[in-house]
Amino acid sequence: MDNSTTNQMTYIANAVTAVGRDDFPELLGNLCLSVFNFDSIFISIFSQDLPPRQLYSNLDAEATRRTIGPYLSYAYLLDPFYGLFKSDIRDCVVTLDECAPDDFKTTEYYKMFYSDIGLRDEVTIFIGAGNGTSIVLSLGQRNTNACCAPDATKQLDALLPVISALCHKHWPNPEAPIYRSLPDMGPTFDRCGSARLSTREAEIVRLMLKGHSTKSIARLLGNSPETVKVHRKRIYAKLKISSQGELFSMFIAAQAFPPMDAEAGMVAFS
Repeated sequence: MDNSTTNQMTYIANAVTAVGRDDFPELLGNLCLSVFNFDSIFISIFSQDLPPRQLYSNLDAEATRRTIGPYLSYAYLLDPFYGLFKSDIRDCVVTLDECAPDDFKTTEYYKMFYSDIGLRDEVTIFIGAGNGTSIVLSLGQRNTNACCAPDATKQLDALLPVISALCHKHWPNPEAPIYRSLPDMGPTFDRCGSARLSTREAEIVRLMLKGHSTKSIARLLGNSPETVKVHRKRIYAKLKISSQGELFSMFIAAQAFPPMDAEAGMVAFS
């Protein structure tokens, strides 16, 4: 047995003995991070009907201040990992490159939640928890010197049954009342100023904010790229903006509006 295997067994043993204790999330995180040689972990509950809820984080105070509050309030709607969860993802290990849209790294979301805080890469573990929820372990790389083994994803895949069993043992009922106490924020992008977007225009806005290129949007909607470009021009004209940065600012501002019913023209981002 080589040193890496011995170390991994030690991490597993530490996590097993910590089940039910306050330090369990940290020790589970140590196990996962040891495989990828990453340095940050954020554990949350994803739900089909409610915003994500934090279970654990080892992020420093500055990263927490700048990202956790906005993410849990509204920005999760643009998160590619959350989008993958909404498609009823199975238990798996997913890298950012595997699930992010083609223009994701040009978005304001990427700037705010990755580049501005030095987050260079992310790998997420999904563990189904029943009733439309998943326990989600997000592993982040902030250390520029981090070097992962070529088969790190396969190693983490191999550990999935262990990680799943540990999570289910420590969090046997993630839908307990403590997690249901948060209200459904119901983030919307209904209108900006006096302009109202059509259903198709709002759909294109959602895809733009999530990081889809014109070609990607055209493919998803079954349109030509030229048609999507016309829609984008019309959207920018209606909103009196000229950049995606301004569009992202409007998305943030829209969170201040209460949900509206469908007849009033509400367009949901979920």
